[in-house]
Amino acid sequence: MSLPVIVIGAGGHAAVVADALLESGVEVLGYTDPDFRLHGALRLGLPVLGGDEALAGYEPAQVRLVNGLGFVAGSGREAARARAQQALQAQGWTFASAIHPRAWVSRHAILADDVQVLAGAMVQAGARIGAGAIVNTGAVVEHDTSVGAWCHVATRATLCGQTRIGDGCLVGAGAVLRQSVSIGADTVIGAGAVVLRDSPGGEVLCGVPARPIGAKR
Repeated sequence: MSLPVIVIGAGGHAAVVADALLESGVEVLGYTDPDFRLHGALRLGLPVLGGDEALAGYEPAQVRLVNGLGFVAGSGREAARARAQQALQAQGWTFASAIHPRAWVSRHAILADDVQVLAGAMVQAGARIGAGAIVNTGAVVEHDTSVGAWCHVATRATLCGQTRIGDGCLVGAGAVLRQSVSIGADTVIGAGAVVLRDSPGGEVLCGVPARPIGAKR
């Protein structure tokens, strides 16, 4: 039997993650959030338990956490989403994945232990999804594609076969990466962009075809 979970964060992405967990039959105890105005409120019928201090009432051996913080642009470990999770992991907490039952994930794909694959998303054979990554609603990760740690493949984005994206990247809603394109770490790809060429990383890519418009801040 799987352990119950607490979702970190109580914003919009947290609610989507909680919904995926509930649809999967996972027991969700509630949320934590530093915003005291949310404490005691209900979201999807689940309580906001308090800030992270609310975790003191639980034991890591009895409860797992799920990262409900939305993507915040930043590089790898320095990103707010990653930083919050790693601080809790240092205290002994473990993080679970959230895989919506109406996502399709090949049994031949390799997923880290704490990824999120949301409703309507597809992860095909040979794909690899790194730690803390989000494959959001309706996104497609095609065969033999590698998605780095702490990436966010946003709603309806498509990564064609054998693409590579490094750690800490954001692939915006509806963006398309051509087959075999390689994108370096800490890249932001704008919504609707069509990426036809490799990028060394650290760039902001927008347009059709996508071109760099600056460095990621």
